[in-house]
Amino acid sequence: MSFESLIIHKIKKCYTEDVIINIFWKYFLGKVYRVDFEDRVNLATGVIDPQYQTAIIYKSEKNDWNDEIIKSINESGTFILYHTNFDGSNDCWTMEKFSTPIPRATTTRNIHQLQHDNEMLKARILALEKELTELKNK
Repeated sequence: MSFESLIIHKIKKCYTEDVIINIFWKYFLGKVYRVDFEDRVNLATGVIDPQYQTAIIYKSEKNDWNDEIIKSINESGTFILYHTNFDGSNDCWTMEKFSTPIPRATTTRNIHQLQHDNEMLKARILALEKELTELKNK
């Protein structure tokens, strides 16, 4: 069973998309298409973690993850990568299957056209909410 994306819940902020792509290439783990980052927030305090973030890693459509990754995730739910950084330091990433990947964009529209479409959708939502409120009041 294959999957499109992996998540690393806790990864240092020094890792960029290019570095992660390079590490996956270096260890023959799979061809990475893109990496999305999310801030880690302490739920108790609401403060963003200054040292760590979450990384969601997407594979290229025409390639698959390394067999070791697939086997490990299917058996235990996680894949652990111990790797050496370019500065000689060692690091460990625990990866899991990401169950809700953001789909690949399939548009030929530019960012300005997409922004306009987004504004039109927001206006449509407001109109529908207003109509719903009026119907509830009747």
